[in-house]
Amino acid sequence: MTKKVKAPWKNPSDAPVIEQSIHDYIVSIFRMSPSDRGVEIIPISPGAEAKRGWDAAVSQVVPLFFQYKLPDFTSRPQKTQPAAYAWREDWRFDDAGGLFHFRLRAKAKGEPRSQHELLVDLQNRGARVFYVSPTFIDLKRIRFGGDLINGSPWVRSHVSFLTWNILERVDVPLFRDLICIPPHEEVDGNPEEHQFFFNQHHEVSLHSDPVQIEGISFRELLVDQIGRVSQGIGVVDRDNYEGFTAGVIDALAGESDVKGSIRGFFEAHLDRELLQDANPMMRDLRALARVVKKLSGIEMMLTIGRAI
Repeated sequence: MTKKVKAPWKNPSDAPVIEQSIHDYIVSIFRMSPSDRGVEIIPISPGAEAKRGWDAAVSQVVPLFFQYKLPDFTSRPQKTQPAAYAWREDWRFDDAGGLFHFRLRAKAKGEPRSQHELLVDLQNRGARVFYVSPTFIDLKRIRFGGDLINGSPWVRSHVSFLTWNILERVDVPLFRDLICIPPHEEVDGNPEEHQFFFNQHHEVSLHSDPVQIEGISFRELLVDQIGRVSQGIGVVDRDNYEGFTAGVIDALAGESDVKGSIRGFFEAHLDRELLQDANPMMRDLRALARVVKKLSGIEMMLTIGRAI
């Protein structure tokens, strides 16, 4: 029986590292960090945040969709991945330190579309969508974390933007080594025949039809989300959340005829929410997150301004 771990950098358990461990790592850092950091990125499938009283005050959010991936690693890509290495060498990528890679998930029997197709569709609808993967070899770091600074994973720093005030506590060194890769576009043939390759410098490519992809660290994503929340970019609010929800359900269904079934599945999850919920937007988004997770394995999270 594994021990319950409250933070990834304290008393790590001996449980094997799985893709969900990346999610737990991210959430633990946010839940145990100071409140003066500009934004909160929260999971909305559990009800912990609702119990803290945040829901009633939330009027707008910027959703994020994450698919976590544990990569394979090769220290000699020129030998083990010669075709990909040759392309990346032509692009002047620095793979001397080795190469990480993961395959797209195969379309399961009975699914209306592959996971990658869904991620691309959500992206094309304007959502923020990423594969999230570590860029270090020792995956136990996801449980052990990294070096803390003054006992905190957060570093007080100042980021100045021309259009808004200086913000503090947005620098998270522990997030530097998580890479966020956009799904780019749909692939030909079976999705499992395609792989993302990347190195410790966050130089990314998608194969078998080789193309360069721009990846960013989770640290950079955090700073970008602060800007989006502050400037109202990609915001879901109490006026448009129903349209956002309908769009995600459409994306889940694809071109199949199961949209009605998915809508019913969503409404069944709504029935389990507290009837006295004072914020129907958060009620719907929590139900939607459960549906997305159960049907696709994709995690839906929310970026919320800490000014609330």
